Parts: sequence; structure tokens; C-alpha cells
Amino acid sequence: MTGFQQILVPVDYSEASDNALRIAAGLARASRGRLVVVHFLRLDVYGMAEFPGILPNMASTGIGEFDEERARLQQHVDAVLAEGDAQPPEYDVEVDWGSPYQQIVERAIDRGVDLIVMGTHGRTGVKHALLGSVAEKTVRLAPCPVLTVRPQAKAPLATAASEPKPLQHGEVGRLMTRSPVTIGPDDMLAEACQRMRRANARHLPVVDGVKLVGILSDRDLPGFYGQLERTRVHVAMTADPATVSADDSVDAAARVMLDRRVHAVPIVEGEQVVGVLSTSDILEDYARVARG
Repeated sequence: MTGFQQILVPVDYSEASDNALRIAAGLARASRGRLVVVHFLRLDVYGMAEFPGILPNMASTGIGEFDEERARLQQHVDAVLAEGDAQPPEYDVEVDWGSPYQQIVERAIDRGVDLIVMGTHGRTGVKHALLGSVAEKTVRLAPCPVLTVRPQAKAPLATAASEPKPLQHGEVGRLMTRSPVTIGPDDMLAEACQRMRRANARHLPVVDGVKLVGILSDRDLPGFYGQLERTRVHVAMTADPATVSADDSVDAAARVMLDRRVHAVPIVEGEQVVGVLSTSDILEDYARVARG
């Protein structure tokens, strides 16, 4: 089981966020982690990120309203987590105001969370064009994996006799991303960034010919901003990365990630990279099984 010690769950009292809360609870319980459940008060305007010249009406958001909302959130979380037979995980509740995706990303960075689990409302058309999707922006900017949950995802809390099963069976080859995009050790970090964006990937195996020599994560890049065009991949990559086989169990791969504190591992046959398995792949499998 992957070690999600802190899981951030934004809640807006919708069906989608309640389902996200249930799935996050199952993951936290299985990894003995803790939930951070947050709710953001609605601004009088669309949000400072989209219209930075307009500020919220601070007089209308007093300390009393925060206390009332925190009590409401506490009661709501208690009710949702009480639906299952299993013991709810430990959790904190927090209330704030501001642009939701900015607050989510900032909290994830400040608290060093391992995972964000959030509902998505699937907005389209003009509303999406004006405000954008909070989930979409969070996925793009978050410093950790993000699991999004749709309203129709029926994900009951796992019971004590039925802990999340997708992490207990199956082979790595079933879940891995096959034929992943790779990068060479002497390529520039700017090229690595472009390949990550084009492939929508957060990790690139680094290969010298066909031999795996390292792995590059998007988390390795911030220290080199402003020097991406002049810095070679081998300077920023993790050399001699942990690897697993396509025939290994998902549980064994998750244990490797936990022990090495990484969010992805290359899958190799001999010295050749045949895939990549990430925590997001494992979480998506969990969500599919949870939906039934």
C-alpha cells in the first residue's frame, strides 16, 4: 500500500466531493494516514485569480461566519464518514476563502500532502471558458498526484472486512503506462519539459541508448528554472532509480514506491524500459474498483 500520510480533500457539499471524501477515507485508513478536509467560502466576485483587481467584501465574511461554516463542515464530514462500518480515519477540517484551486495548491505545498482527492463537476461551454475547471487547474499545478472523482462514481466506504482491493492483486503490467516517453541524459531540461507537456507526463525515464540510467520528475525541475536551456538532464535526474518488473504485483510495486518515497517507478525487462507505473495509475485502478 502506498504511504499517503496526508490526503487533502476539498469539500463543497456536492455529491462529487462526498464521493471523493469516501474514497480518500478508504485510502487514508488503509495507509494509516490523515485527511485534511477543506471548504472555501464563496466570494462576492468570481475570484481574485480571474479578476485580480476585484477584492471580496471582507465585511461580509466575519469570524462568526468562519466558525459557523467550520461547525457545518465538521458535522457534514462526520455524517459522510459514518456511512460505512469501518472506523473513520483521523482528519482535520479547515475553512477559508479565496480562489479554490490556488488555495488547494498552496495548502498542498505548505502541508506537504501526498495526495489530493477531489470531486469534479464536468463543467463545459461558457462557464468553463470563463472560470475554468478547478479540478483541471489543480491537476496542472499541484505538487503531488491528484485523483478526481465524478458525481456518478458510487464509491462506498470500505468496511473493516473489505479494505480497498485494487492494491492487493493484479500485475504491474496491467496498470503501467506502456512505451513511455523517455529522455537522454545529455538532453537539455527544456526539451524534457516539452516532452512532459506533450505526453501529459510527470516522470520521464532517462535512457542511454536502451539502458535505463535514471528518472526525471517534474519535481526535479523548479530548482533549475531560468537555466532549463543550459542544464542537461543528468544534472537533475535521480540516478540508479528503483525499478520493478511487469510481472510484479501491484502491492510489491507500491511497497517499493513507499520505501523509496517516490511517486513513479520504471518498469524494465533486462535493461530496457517497457513502461512506467505511477501512484496515479494505482489510484485510478482503486477508483474503478470502488465504483463497482
